[in-house]
Order: sequence, then C-alpha cells, then structure tokens
Amino acid sequence: MSLTDSLKARTTKPRVPGKRGIYAVMEPYLFLLPAFVVFGLFLFYPFGRTIFLSTFLTDKLGNARVFWGVRNYTDLFTSSSFWASVGVTFQFVAIVAFGGLLIGLATSLLTAKKYPGVTFASASYAMPVAIASAAASMAFRMILHPTNGLLNILFGTQINWTGDPRWALFSVSMLTIWLASGINFIFISAGLRGVPDEMYESASIDGAGYWRRLFSITLPSISPTLFFQIIINIIGAFQSFSQIRLLTQGGPGDATNVIVYAIYRDAFFNFRFGTAAARSIILFAIVLVITLIQFSFEKRSVHY
Repeated sequence: MSLTDSLKARTTKPRVPGKRGIYAVMEPYLFLLPAFVVFGLFLFYPFGRTIFLSTFLTDKLGNARVFWGVRNYTDLFTSSSFWASVGVTFQFVAIVAFGGLLIGLATSLLTAKKYPGVTFASASYAMPVAIASAAASMAFRMILHPTNGLLNILFGTQINWTGDPRWALFSVSMLTIWLASGINFIFISAGLRGVPDEMYESASIDGAGYWRRLFSITLPSISPTLFFQIIINIIGAFQSFSQIRLLTQGGPGDATNVIVYAIYRDAFFNFRFGTAAARSIILFAIVLVITLIQFSFEKRSVHY
C-alpha cells in the first residue's frame, strides 16, 4: 500500500451501516411533492371542504353559517325524493355499465379478425371517445325530437322520447352507452390482441366451435380487462351529468333525476349547498362500497 493510500485510509471516517443522509431520506418525497400539491389543491382540499359544508346550513353564496351536524344527512335519509333519486341512479348505472361493456365487447369481437374495411369499422367504433358528451347530447336532442326527430321518422312513431317518463331514462341511457362504448372498445380490443393464437388453434384441433372458444378461452383471457372496464363504467355512469342536463333536466318529474343532477339542482337552483355537499358525500360512499365489493370478487372471477 502506498503512503497516500495509507493516509487516506486513516483520515476517512468509517461509514455507519444503515445511516443515511437527510437528502437521501427526503429525495423520494421531493419527487412526489408536485403530485402532492396538485392532489392537495384539486382533490383533498375540495373533499375536506365538502365534508365541512355538509354539516352546515349555508347562505346563497355557499358560506357556512349555522352548524347543522348530521341534520343534512338525516333530512335526506327521510326524504322520499332522495330515495327515488337513488333508485333512478342505480337503474341508470346498471343499464349504462353493462350495456357499454356488452357493446364494447361485441364491437371488439367484430374487429378481432382482419377483413376489408376493418380499419374503418374500428375507427367508427372508437369514435365516441373523441366526441364531447355535450355535443353528442345536442345531436341526440334533434334525433329524439317528438315531432320531426330522425328516430320517429324512421319508425313512423310520435314518441316523446325525453318528455315521457316511460322513455326518458331509456333515452338518456342509450346515449350514455354509446358514449361509453368507444373506450370499452379500445381497451377490450387491446386485451383481445394479447390472447395467444396458439390457444385458439389447439381448441380448433380439439373440435371446439366459436362459442366454446369464446366462453372457454376469450372471456377468461380478457377477464382482467373486463373487470377494469366494468369498474370504470360504473364510476363513469355515477358521474354522468351533461347529457341529463341538456336532454331532460332531471325530468319528466323525477324520472331521470340521478344523484349528480340532484346535487347540481340543490346547489345552483335551491342554493342549499349544505344539502348538496351531503348528497356528494353519500354518492362517494356508494361508489366506494360498490368498488370494494367488486374487488372482493376479483379473485373468483378474474383470471391472470
């Protein structure tokens, strides 16, 4: 060993095992800081503010004035209109979530094989992703017009699609299903491309027909994608607003008065921001419980 190396070995302090510098400890949190700031400003603070307002009576500007405790919640739970809104919401979510998934699955299967025009068909099925719900709602408003709408002209009927309680929820649901079908088509198509062709070839050699291959190979293979999409569909359906605002405004009566539109009407028509905040918290709890229930069934129904 040279003299220089000997002196360096004597002057260098031994490193204590497990001891880290302050920067090494703080470095991961510094990288996460921008995300924490964004989430804090646009997610955590609004959520906390909503919980706070749900326990108060507010003025017309939304300022908390009188502490009300859980009174806003108890008033809702004893209101028949609230439970009617919950019932309408669950009907709407069930129709939209499973309808969008089925349409997305069907269109994905139709474009799974190569044939002339498959590119155009794929673009057409994915098109709803690029269309704003407000623009689609205005187009459907003309299509569903009770006197000179395209749908009534084609079928020779005079149905008031958005003004009749028997058809209003169905009409809004069909529009929402079409809007959701695009993203379902994209994700399910991507999942289908990941299924090995060898599995289909082996099944064909064993004599399995199309439907047997579909239920024994295709659906189990893309079950993680289907599971993800049904969760996204349910959450998206609970959040649907613009099409209801533009087509029915929650009517006729309360036929399409889903919880999100009831929140909007409570806050910006009746200026009851405390009640609207309580509805928001209840909606959050409903979505959270449904999501947790779905994840509890994941191991049984999803094959990785």
